[in-house]
Amino acid sequence: MYSFTERIRYTEIDENRNLSLTSIINFMQDCCIYEAEDGGIGIDWLKEHHTAWMLTSWQVKILRRPVFCEHVKITTWACGFRHFLGKRNFTIENSETGELLIYAYSEWAYVNTETGKPERNVPEKEIEVYGIREPLDREFEKGRIPVPETLEAVAPITVTALHLDTNHHVNNGQYVALACSVLPKGTASFTDFRCEVRQQSVLGDILFPYISEQDGITTVVLNDQEGKPKLIARFAKNQP
Repeated sequence: MYSFTERIRYTEIDENRNLSLTSIINFMQDCCIYEAEDGGIGIDWLKEHHTAWMLTSWQVKILRRPVFCEHVKITTWACGFRHFLGKRNFTIENSETGELLIYAYSEWAYVNTETGKPERNVPEKEIEVYGIREPLDREFEKGRIPVPETLEAVAPITVTALHLDTNHHVNNGQYVALACSVLPKGTASFTDFRCEVRQQSVLGDILFPYISEQDGITTVVLNDQEGKPKLIARFAKNQP
């Protein structure tokens, strides 16, 4: 289990002074990266072994959004591992009161960066550093995100250098930000977020967003030029 504390910055909030979804994702992503770096299995280690942990899905449950200047504690731990697939939980709490604000579940694939294929031989050192703890005692949805039959196309998005990270792909937080960028005004009050990363995107790729709003659920799909989903995201309120 690994934690760090933070104070909500102005650059991390939305127009209502609440922590934005992109910042929530960034906090959680940073937490597991800090754990890896402090354990000696971070960016340089992965580069040496030509591997990377690639996110395949998020499920984020928001009980209350942290507000500007609030002090928070972000915690993560590995909660499952099989073959090349890793499972990880996260929590964000008020660091002064212990109030649980946000909790999440994620899945990751261990990938060979030279071949782009799953790498089953995860080094023992990585398994030892992360360890496996009991999963968070909360309910999360199973199965893939259902995609509505009817979707409305919106303006294409071109991937720029600002969207990339050290893997030379669109960063997880940036992927979420791109999905959020096509949301209609007024949908930022969602409490449940799910997404699936089906394909990575690189510099110069053109993403074709589609959106659907049905029964209080907003679905955003970012397709490639052939119409295949790269990212599927769902924004909802009070889903189980």
